[in-house]
Amino acid sequence: MAVRFNITTGYKAFSHTFSLIFDITLSALLLVLASPFFIVISIAIKMTDGGPIFYRGERLGKNKEIYTMYKFRSLVPDAERIIGAELLTSQRDIVTKVGRFLRETRLDELPQLFNILQGNMTFIGPRPERAAIYEKFCKDIKGYDRRFIVKPGLIGYSQLFTPHNSSKRLRTLVDNMYIAKRQNVLVDYVLVFYTAFLSVKYAVVKIVPIIWRKVVLRAIGRDTEDKRYLDRVYLEHGKVYYGHKDNLTQEDASENNKEAYADNKMKRIYFGYDGQLTNEGLLVNINEDAFLIFTDNKMSRDETYFYKLEIFSKKKKTALCDGVIFKEYPSGDKLLEHAYVINYTPASPLNAYTIHQYFLQKSVAQI
Repeated sequence: MAVRFNITTGYKAFSHTFSLIFDITLSALLLVLASPFFIVISIAIKMTDGGPIFYRGERLGKNKEIYTMYKFRSLVPDAERIIGAELLTSQRDIVTKVGRFLRETRLDELPQLFNILQGNMTFIGPRPERAAIYEKFCKDIKGYDRRFIVKPGLIGYSQLFTPHNSSKRLRTLVDNMYIAKRQNVLVDYVLVFYTAFLSVKYAVVKIVPIIWRKVVLRAIGRDTEDKRYLDRVYLEHGKVYYGHKDNLTQEDASENNKEAYADNKMKRIYFGYDGQLTNEGLLVNINEDAFLIFTDNKMSRDETYFYKLEIFSKKKKTALCDGVIFKEYPSGDKLLEHAYVINYTPASPLNAYTIHQYFLQKSVAQI
């Protein structure tokens, strides 16, 4: 269960000298504590493809000054030339096997402790950005340049409390809430070790099944190779409501496109259609591309459906999407006999955020 902090700190250093002492002292301590991780990760990267252990990339720092940021390499060699001025989203083929694990656990960020020692970064602040990404995606976002009045951070609130694929605009809003606030060193200290705890905990959770499958099951001759790239999240109290896309009026159907999503016309389309989502099923599990539902209704593979996904944790959370049937099979449930794997597309960036934050639990604080 995620821990909730009453955050009373910001990105703006209350004292340059004291903050520098804090950064140097804590980063040196963490480098000593993290030295076993550096050794294990370095060996794993070398054994994977023999390429460089570290990635060195130029980033925009305070006042937009260029500096070299360090990370453990999680992509194939020469990946930055392949990506160019694009965001790493669907280009999964350039992420190495070890790199995927490092990115999910955020352990690839550990070498930035050296950047903190050098004075280019601090512990708590907005995450640094590539100059090419800034020029293409960020410079026209209202308020984005405010981040350059403070040092970039190893940990940003937008990184900690929002999913990895959240939009730049959403992350800008989150970061800007804390840019003008003064630093609270005690809270910073707690946040650093809280984030480190979450990363190590998640690393252990990911490693144990690998050891079980690759070592224990292989030793007894029962090893099964798992070729799925994306992990499924099983939902204890998940529901799904759905209906045919064809039930929309002709006027609404003509607006069902990306332009409609972009200018928020989709709100009228989807919420107006919500009353026609008369079929109900059980939302079993979900990943970034698809979800599995059990239902007592027969669905057609030739049609597109609209879906409202719903879960209950402390509060009810819902997300809207459309999707097509990728696979169907008997569920084995006497009441909900049909099982369908649905490839889905969120109805809007806000719905994509809801899915990643609450259904997939992709933010660091949800680990």
